[in-house]
Amino acid sequence: MVSASELSTRDAWLAQRRGGIGGSDAAVICGVSKWRTPYELWAEKSGLSDGGVEDNIDMLIGRALEPEIRQRYADQTGRVVAVPDGIQRHPAHHWMIGSLDGVTDDGRVLEIKTARSGPEWGAPGSADIPPTYLLQVQHYLAVAGLPVADVAVMFKDRRVPAVDVYEIPADLELQAMLIEAEAEFWRAVVDGTPPAPVSYADMLARYGRESAEGSVVATEDVERAVATLRDIAKQRKALDASEKEARTLVMAALGERDWLLSGLTGKTLVTWRAQAGAKRFDAAAFQKSHPELYAQFLRQGEPSRRFMLK
Repeated sequence: MVSASELSTRDAWLAQRRGGIGGSDAAVICGVSKWRTPYELWAEKSGLSDGGVEDNIDMLIGRALEPEIRQRYADQTGRVVAVPDGIQRHPAHHWMIGSLDGVTDDGRVLEIKTARSGPEWGAPGSADIPPTYLLQVQHYLAVAGLPVADVAVMFKDRRVPAVDVYEIPADLELQAMLIEAEAEFWRAVVDGTPPAPVSYADMLARYGRESAEGSVVATEDVERAVATLRDIAKQRKALDASEKEARTLVMAALGERDWLLSGLTGKTLVTWRAQAGAKRFDAAAFQKSHPELYAQFLRQGEPSRRFMLK
């Protein structure tokens, strides 16, 4: 069980991360993250969202295995690893922060990962790691001002729980480009200027609540997108009709029975079984019987825009 003190410590750490750009933010800002967009990150740093990043099983496993991987790395390399207290800041760019997994006695940043093996991972000992992790490591090297980092990885899809080590030298040219991109992003946070939305979720978050009266002339690309939406709507309507027709045929075959078996294999194909009706709160009846109490608990929802094809 996670203690209250552990939870509060993690909450404090997350709050600190919102006050600057961390290593895991680097790939997002550079547009190479598969999980988040620059707009989502900007909204989090600006206090408009909580980031929407909830713990999943991989994150929990990663945190639980971190001490074990750190110790195995120390045993394999003979290096002594210290874990810095709290979040580190770049001496010149104070918005540039890093939560380091370790620093060795010979001046190396240690980054610990649990991952699945794949083509983005090269041979152990090389610098061939996924681009998202490479940017994260270069960010940490810039924050720490150190010349090299080791990435210690335990691959979850291997039977033997070994630790592979990748050596990443500092790339000062890449770090300079990264600092420039991060500085521009942080200015946008400070100035309250959002980056351009790039995903459907971004569009809803940025433009989905309020509208301004007026019109926009569509470009050829937008015209084609509207035509695609119309085609999809027609296909969906045709598929819905086909589904109802097929369901009707199967239901007719079942009649009062609740199992449909294959005449060739005897395996179950479909079930159509009676279920108890769900209990639902009758809001209309409650409003009629207790109008004042009903009004007391009404809450105004957030405004939203309705998207309609014409």
